[in-house]
Amino acid sequence: MNTNTLAAAVIGFLLGGLTVSIAAELENDDNPAPSHGSSSHQILRN
Repeated sequence: MNTNTLAAAVIGFLLGGLTVSIAAELENDDNPAPSHGSSSHQILRN
C-alpha cells in the first residue's frame, strides 16, 4: 500500500468520525444539561 493512500485513508477515517461526532452533538442540543446555577434540587416539605 502506498504511503499517500494510507495517509488519505487515515485522514478520511478521522474526518468521518468528526462528522458523526458533530452530528450527534447537534442532535443533543435540544436537551441541554442543567447548568451549575440552576436549581436541580427540590425541597420536599410535609
